[in-house]
Amino acid sequence: MANLVQLILPSIELDLKEIAHTFSKFACNAHTICDPELRPLGTGLFPAISIINHSCVPNAVLLFEGRTAYVRALQPLSSYTEVSISYIETAATTLKRHNDLKQYFFTCTCTRCIKDSEEDALLEGYRCKDQKCDGFLLPDSGKKAYACQKCSISRDEEEVKKVSSEILLLSDKASSFLSSGS
Repeated sequence: MANLVQLILPSIELDLKEIAHTFSKFACNAHTICDPELRPLGTGLFPAISIINHSCVPNAVLLFEGRTAYVRALQPLSSYTEVSISYIETAATTLKRHNDLKQYFFTCTCTRCIKDSEEDALLEGYRCKDQKCDGFLLPDSGKKAYACQKCSISRDEEEVKKVSSEILLLSDKASSFLSSGS
């Protein structure tokens, strides 16, 4: 980008390092402005929103109405609770989320990212227990439960462990069946 600016403005003496630094700041702090159907419309820089930290289990979301950005809480927040939004798609696996966050130059250490990877891998595939809902379960921050990201129905930790054990048992049976050649 810095070289492009220099090509466009050849008569002006430019500091390429400074231009690259400015573009990097913009890339890390800009937000994709979307319509109500989440189709990208453009990019905007909102300094007050740029200071909100990321979490893969956010307690707020960033919404746009025209050119105006709003931060909406997903649940009631107590005083002094840090507001967090997700910079990336939260429905991805931990590995994919960490890879997507590389452009922001940090490693996420939220509760979802530091969990045991086997449990996390199984949890990524859990669907809501309501057959009519196509949502999936995410850890419910602060509680020993998991809540559907669409309808908010929750499962307690024991129920999730039971389902996890059943999945592992079925997976082992399938592996045995395949390796026996039956």
